Amino acid sequence: MPKTVAETDSLENDLKIGLKASQIAVSMILITVLAALGFSALRNAEARDRETAFLTQVEITTGFILDAQQEVVLLAEEINQVLNTGDSEKIAAQLTATDNAIQSISSVDENASQSIAPTFFTALDTVRVTQLTDPVNRNRLIVARSSIITDSRLWLNRYQTDAVSILRELSAVRANNERNQAALLLLTLIMSVWLLTWIAISVGKSYRRARRIITDEEMKVASARSALKHASDQLHYQANHDSLTGLPNRNALNLELNEALADKETNVTVLFCDLDRFKVVNDSLGHSLGDDLLIEAAQRIIKAVKETDFVCRFGGDEFVVVSRIISDQEAAIRAAERIVRSLAKPFDIGGEDAFIGASVGISMSEPGATASQMLANADAAMYRAKVSTSHVQVYEKDGAKFSARFDTENALRKAIENKELLVHWQPIVNLKNGQVHTLEALMRWDRPGSGLLRPSDFMSIAEDTGLIVDIGKWVIASACSTGALTDDRSVAVNVSARQLRDVNFVDDLRDILRDTGLAPERLILEVTEHTVIDPKVVNAPLQRVHELGVRIALDDFGTGYSSLSLLDQLPVDIVKLDRSFLKNLIESQASQAVVKSLVQLTSALGMMLIVEGVESDVQRRLLRSLGVQHGQGFWFGQPEPGRLLRSRASE
Repeated sequence: MPKTVAETDSLENDLKIGLKASQIAVSMILITVLAALGFSALRNAEARDRETAFLTQVEITTGFILDAQQEVVLLAEEINQVLNTGDSEKIAAQLTATDNAIQSISSVDENASQSIAPTFFTALDTVRVTQLTDPVNRNRLIVARSSIITDSRLWLNRYQTDAVSILRELSAVRANNERNQAALLLLTLIMSVWLLTWIAISVGKSYRRARRIITDEEMKVASARSALKHASDQLHYQANHDSLTGLPNRNALNLELNEALADKETNVTVLFCDLDRFKVVNDSLGHSLGDDLLIEAAQRIIKAVKETDFVCRFGGDEFVVVSRIISDQEAAIRAAERIVRSLAKPFDIGGEDAFIGASVGISMSEPGATASQMLANADAAMYRAKVSTSHVQVYEKDGAKFSARFDTENALRKAIENKELLVHWQPIVNLKNGQVHTLEALMRWDRPGSGLLRPSDFMSIAEDTGLIVDIGKWVIASACSTGALTDDRSVAVNVSARQLRDVNFVDDLRDILRDTGLAPERLILEVTEHTVIDPKVVNAPLQRVHELGVRIALDDFGTGYSSLSLLDQLPVDIVKLDRSFLKNLIESQASQAVVKSLVQLTSALGMMLIVEGVESDVQRRLLRSLGVQHGQGFWFGQPEPGRLLRSRASE
């Protein structure tokens, strides 16, 4: 082994031993010092507390003794009154007052009662007896009065003499504690000096050897500095880039925007992009595959814009593009539409096609604009795009102080409290006899100033903000309450993935059924294929719902990503075929074959099949001929409030 390496190893062992010894020694010193100081401080505190308590007791007792002496003076004056006038009416009351004062002294301090001589009580008894038997016996009263006055004058001196004696004893105890404390501290100091000396001897040798190899270690330090510089560069990169997508992050965005706005000759345009329905896909696929989708979305946005444009991940499913070359509003809209088209294409995630889309808000720089203002304006425009029919919106200063998105969100938070939410009912009809089999509860929002809104106008906001949990609970409770008052018809309610993922969903459902009295088998919960894109996510809560006796319907069947496989993986009782299958049903033999096959499949699986979107009697009759037993659509009745609906179907 080379000498330097051997010395280093030996030095390392010596230093370890020395440091260990130092730790033990320092610990012992600290423990000893703290124990000594704590013990001494505790003893001194106890002694001081006893002295303080005793002095307080002396002060209180002295007051009572002075009060008793005052009562004795008054008693002597009453005795003089008897001797001078023979009037003994007040002496009895004064005797009582004197007795009470003496009793007060005894109750406060038993030691103080010993300051009163027995002769005083004898004289007091003499006055009491004389007052009762012979009030004018002057000789006895004179002797008693003299004895009472003489003895009472000595009370305070006697008590204070005893008190001083006791206080000296307490002071002696405290002084002894202080001497013990000094001795402990001295002992601790001696031990500390010894331990520190031992440490110096143990570590000194290793220290001197360490000095000899410092020169060699300086080369290592230089290498470490280089590594530190590399690590610093890495940290700077991480501080300004998103770890998932590799795009610049919000911090880098602020730097870019401020730099761009500082150039007064440059037109700056901000495109604020938010992925539509990402939360639904993310909740269904899981966060791991959701991250893959975000990575792919980031790459699509980069390809959709110019190479000179700055693209960053703002947070979550939001991306921001900053352009310095867009000259007018039309060019900005074209750039935003390229992004929307790129993100509208299906994503291949985990072997499945996922569809999301995007909403883009545009903000263009004006004189005096700041980075925060441009981002806020683009964000507001993006939210208007989400609630409008267009996926792209340009921020307009007039009338756009607050985003319609925020207005809708705030109003929606108060909708339940203000009783603005309504339930409309649409029938599901037996195609054979025309009887209403089930009533589907469809939510409406009677928003003041906006009229009656359908779920498509506000449900995305409810999903994004989590309000869907409370709103959905209200809809289920309302539907169950109404259903319990009807005949034996079932009621159907739509539920979302966000509701199913709520830990309290099944318990709340159980409570609603109990409180409303609706039989569980008369409640149908409808979930869409988009909701259950990943059965592993929602299977557990659906199984718990099914165990309550509630039936599960797979809504919009045929529009999702794994239609037939879901029937075998989930506890499905009812399949609702999407209205899109009826568009070409009359003319298309293929569509009729699909429907007929689905009738046979659901029948074999013991499931009910309901076809949505029936809008004509021709469609109704054709469905009956294909074996479909239940249908829903405007031909049977549109959603209506407040009353049970009858089917328009006929034989």
